[in-house]
Formats: sequence, C-alpha cells, structure tokens
Amino acid sequence: MPSPSVTDPFDEFDLICEFPFAMDAFAELRRYIRVVNDFVPHAAAQRGVRITARIKRESDPVALSEMESELETVVRDGATVLPRLVWGGVLVSLFAAFEFGVKRTLEHWRTSVGHTEEFKVLPRRDFLRCAESYAIEHIGVPLFESKAVRQTLLDLKSFRNSFAHGSGLLFDLPLNLIAAVNEQRHAGVSLEVEDGQWVGNARSAAYYLLSSERAIKAFGDHALEKCLAHTRV
Repeated sequence: MPSPSVTDPFDEFDLICEFPFAMDAFAELRRYIRVVNDFVPHAAAQRGVRITARIKRESDPVALSEMESELETVVRDGATVLPRLVWGGVLVSLFAAFEFGVKRTLEHWRTSVGHTEEFKVLPRRDFLRCAESYAIEHIGVPLFESKAVRQTLLDLKSFRNSFAHGSGLLFDLPLNLIAAVNEQRHAGVSLEVEDGQWVGNARSAAYYLLSSERAIKAFGDHALEKCLAHTRV
C-alpha cells in the first residue's frame, strides 16, 4: 500500500505570504492624496500672500496693475487650473496602480500553477476587456465581483483617458458619465466643471482609490484560492 503524500504545513502559508496583493501601491497613493489635499490650497494661498505684500509696497501704477492681474491669475489657478492638473494626474495614477495590480496577479497565478499562456493586451482591445477575458477563460474567476464594481472602474478609465488624451474635456467622457457629473450622483463624480473641463478633487480621488483597492483585493482573493487549490491537487 503506497504511503500517503506528506504536505509541508507551511506551503500554503508561504504561498499566501508571497501573493502580490498590490496593496503597497495603493497605500502610497493614499498618503499622496492626503499630502496633495493639504498642498493645493496652501500653494495658491502662499503665492497670493506674497503678491499682496508686493502690491502694498508698490507705487508705480503700471507695475501695480501688472501685480493685480497676476494676483487674479493666481486666484483663478488656485481655484481651477492647479486642482484640475493635480487631481487629474492622481486619477491617472490610480488607474495605473489598478492595471499594475491586475497584471501582477495574473502573472503570479500563471507562474504558480505552471500555466503556459501569458496575459497580453490584444490589438484593438483595451486592457480591461483583455484582463476580463483572460481571468474567465484561464483562471476561471471574474475580474470584477459585480456589474457595479466593473462600471466604477470603467468610469475611472474614462476619466484617465479624458485627462491623458483630451485635456480633461467633459465632452470626451461617455454620455452616462457626463450625466452623472452634471447630476453629482456620488462622491466619485462630485466634480466642478470650468470652461468645459472637469475638475477633480479629494473626494473623487478617495472614492476611486477605495473602489480600485477593493476591486483588486477581491480579484486577488479569488486568484489566490485558485493557486491554493492547485497545490492541493
């Protein structure tokens, strides 16, 4: 009678510890969002204080007019331009972190179970659709737990594309997302619109950070279960 196989009790523990849950990137972004939220209003206010002090000392009418115009620009930039650039960049970084987490998870699963076919973004198809197809066809789990979670990440992708490729123009967004922004349906779309451009804020950044973090963790949990199941066979 063959002797039963002996399994190292730490095998699964090691596999769990080695699994790339992609939390580090989101932890860094969480800290960055807090810093940015403090920095944006402070930066504009400080410039305004310095210009105001120069105005008080200036007697030349021409120079005074130029300084007052500069102050108006600083106030406008602090209210719209700087937040639009900074928070738009944050949303781009959030989607990049989600993409990175998904790629690491897919590759970790592939190497853990000895699967030969690598994940690739196919021509004329976007990352999310390719990742969804790979997760279902090869791992046997969905990339997203629900349609609502999927839609949230699609919205984040749309904001990323609008900012990175369209200068943050509102009309670059899908019609359903434009309507959501106009109606302020939830924290993620509680944005201002200035000169046809959407302006992000800390609320929208926090909303999409938490949504992305939950989505990648849920997918990671399912992929990890598949890795563990493979070791038990």
